Amino acid sequence: MGKKQRTKKQKIRLIVYIWVLIVLLSLLTVASYSWFSLSKTPRVSDMNMYVNAGTGLQIALEWDSDDWGQRLDFVDMSDETAPLRPVTWSEQDQRFYAAVYGIDGRLTDRWDPLSDEINANKDSVFGYYCKGTFYARSDQPVSVSLAQAAVSADGHDGHGTYLIGTPLWNGETITHDNGGVGAESAMRIGIRITPIDEFGNPTGETPVFYIYEPNADSHMDGSVGYVSTPSIDGAESLVSEDKLITQSTTFWTEAYPVERDVLVYEMGKFDSDPELFSLKAGEIVKLELYVWLEGQDVDCTNQIKEAQIFANIQFETAPGDQSGLKPIE
Repeated sequence: MGKKQRTKKQKIRLIVYIWVLIVLLSLLTVASYSWFSLSKTPRVSDMNMYVNAGTGLQIALEWDSDDWGQRLDFVDMSDETAPLRPVTWSEQDQRFYAAVYGIDGRLTDRWDPLSDEINANKDSVFGYYCKGTFYARSDQPVSVSLAQAAVSADGHDGHGTYLIGTPLWNGETITHDNGGVGAESAMRIGIRITPIDEFGNPTGETPVFYIYEPNADSHMDGSVGYVSTPSIDGAESLVSEDKLITQSTTFWTEAYPVERDVLVYEMGKFDSDPELFSLKAGEIVKLELYVWLEGQDVDCTNQIKEAQIFANIQFETAPGDQSGLKPIE
């Protein structure tokens, strides 16, 4: 083979290699595009969240508690409050992962597996996300869903299920600032439901994990429209469609005239079925509530810096049949 032919083949190989590299890089970008703009800076530094139960459902911090009621503060469910740093959920592994950065501050192709014991509710370098555990029961057959968000009669207050950036009063501008600074569009709340028996032990049914995505149709750049969050498992979304509960954006505006303690709310609506589980009279389920800043979300960027979030989770019930817990597939 002549020198000219060898040179020609080498050029062809080089061109093929370049195209393969371009394709691989594009695939990587699809899988983790939002992480490229991240350092370890973005975080939610302060969060207030409450869990409420509707008529026919009671909640408590322990399965054998003598103090069942309709309202819990998330702080009471966790060992300690802690800031949130970007992580992503793997449905395949049923755990969270954090991106690994090189000494130059750039993202590598590695992911650190996280655990509840080491990385949940930790106000330290090991802390990444928050987790709270509580229990729910009913004395009648009911189906349980996340309650639609709604406003009070005067429109100045919200209830139901929603998540917003905390309104912060600014005495200099005489207006409220959005404490969420955009993080409210990248937040996720996961709910793991585990049936338990009369002794507090799992019944053996496979737990189910739902992801609630609030403010799913608004973005930090001002654009509107839902963008699916890719999974590091290779799927187009973090969980399957039947386990994903999306909600349009909840937002607040100033009252007129502006008042420090009054805001006007516009509540988001669920875009998918918010039903979670069913109960027969006397049945109890263990509920594990996870809260995190989703690093794979397009809105999780370094613009967030320090964010403050307010969330309200409310369960509503509807009369159920006698079939008991909603089948978990």
